[in-house]
Amino acid sequence: DDAKMVEKAMAGIRYTLANPLPDGTLGSPKVTNLWPTAVFFRAMQAAYNVNPSKEMLQALERNYKAYTVERLAQRRNIISIEGMLWTAARTGNKELVEKADFVFRNRKDYVGGDQKHRDSRVTIEWLSAEKPYEMHGVTMCEFLKLPIMLYEATGNPYYKHLGVTSLERLFHENELPDGLFTSSEWTRGRGIMHSHETCDAIDMSWTLGYYLEILKEAKYADMLEKIVFNAGMGSVANDFKSLQYYSSVNQFICTGTSNHNKDNYCSTWMAYRPTHQTECCAGQIHRLMPNYAARMWLRSKDGVVAALYGPSKFKYDEDLTLVQETSYPYNERVTIRVETKKAKKFALHLRIPTWCEGATLSVNGKSVEAKANEGGFVTLNRKFVDGDCIVLDLPMKTVRKTAHGGGVWFERGPLVYTYAIPEKWEKDTIRYANMNGKYPADDNAFPCWSITPNGKWNYAVAADVEPKAVMTKQGPRLRVKAYPVDWELAKGPKGELLTPNLPVAPTATGKGETIELVPYGQTQLRLTVFPVLYKK
Repeated sequence: DDAKMVEKAMAGIRYTLANPLPDGTLGSPKVTNLWPTAVFFRAMQAAYNVNPSKEMLQALERNYKAYTVERLAQRRNIISIEGMLWTAARTGNKELVEKADFVFRNRKDYVGGDQKHRDSRVTIEWLSAEKPYEMHGVTMCEFLKLPIMLYEATGNPYYKHLGVTSLERLFHENELPDGLFTSSEWTRGRGIMHSHETCDAIDMSWTLGYYLEILKEAKYADMLEKIVFNAGMGSVANDFKSLQYYSSVNQFICTGTSNHNKDNYCSTWMAYRPTHQTECCAGQIHRLMPNYAARMWLRSKDGVVAALYGPSKFKYDEDLTLVQETSYPYNERVTIRVETKKAKKFALHLRIPTWCEGATLSVNGKSVEAKANEGGFVTLNRKFVDGDCIVLDLPMKTVRKTAHGGGVWFERGPLVYTYAIPEKWEKDTIRYANMNGKYPADDNAFPCWSITPNGKWNYAVAADVEPKAVMTKQGPRLRVKAYPVDWELAKGPKGELLTPNLPVAPTATGKGETIELVPYGQTQLRLTVFPVLYKK
């Protein structure tokens, strides 16, 4: 509802539509890479969804018809298939679907020697090979939506198989405890010392939205919310004015030299800053929560899907509005109230998360069976009247999980819980060499931060530790018994302080104490994966 912000976006869209290139394509003649254009077209699509424009749709259709197969096949140009299929679904242009299908199936024949480039290497053949995926994280996020969209557009079940199995492989080989996969630029396996790029939290949550909408399975909403609530929110400061390029499940120090990843080692990439050496993450962090909000309410052929939970309103039509009242994911209860001018019969589909056991459902105080279908949704198919109240309770069980390579972490519902290390924040005014002179124009409004530990963090837990869930004035917490162990910050080649590896078979150096764990997304310095004691 911010008219000024909307106008700022629309000004760019209007200029683009008014200035097509001679061949009918949209964008700047100076930008030959189609990936930035593909991303920009998502903004055009959002504008169209709010205010459908025949002019916009025709311009996009001309643009995609002008793209040659040879051009589309190269590097991240192939991401343009996303917009092609979106446009074809609204114009009925089968030629665009056929072109998208052809270039995707035959990409290997067109990239030739450019297969040496990472972004041209991802083909059907590459995705189907037995070798573990080794690829740039953003490339994987962007590419994996395409087979699912092609499945919707063509009906070919092979595309569904390819998309589902490729996504499962990516996470099986590389998933971290906070829900996202390792991607310190490239996928790195499941080791908890590896980080993920903040862009991937945004791009994967966007891609999972397509899986959710097209395949209609709750598990993709579960994946989406876990990434947003944990990996995504854990990579940005609470005021959204600074963020990390790389973010880790365990990070005990975040400074201009604390990056412990092999890529750009001992540089600024793990510091909370408004500007980074590469600006992609800062340029799209604002998409994180909209990616979630846009999939909260979805339309189905027979009614409405409540796919993701949070306080919100959904205007179904001029007569009917659904109001969701909840403090989810901090609370187990979701209440939906019906506001309607007249009685209306429709189906309301409610997601039952895969982590939830024993969900209960009531309508106007009367219990209703809450058994989910194969896709993970329970359906209320009835005539709704004004004032109807639907209450869904989703019990959140606290669980202890074992990390790849050792160590344990704790979850409750969709949230990962972590020990918030006491912090000391200091404005960082150093001009680092890797930043090539870049520094915020107004470092009072948008400061760069050096965050160092200001208290104990060197804790381990017993292998059989059982966390206790409590509700405090500050929100939900987990309490666990932890023990101090010998564990110090690591050092880089010039004495840079870095987050260390987990100690092997540590022994307690003092008495156990009860510590509180908080939701991961509320933290900057954190201990998420605890070492397991060899001896108390």
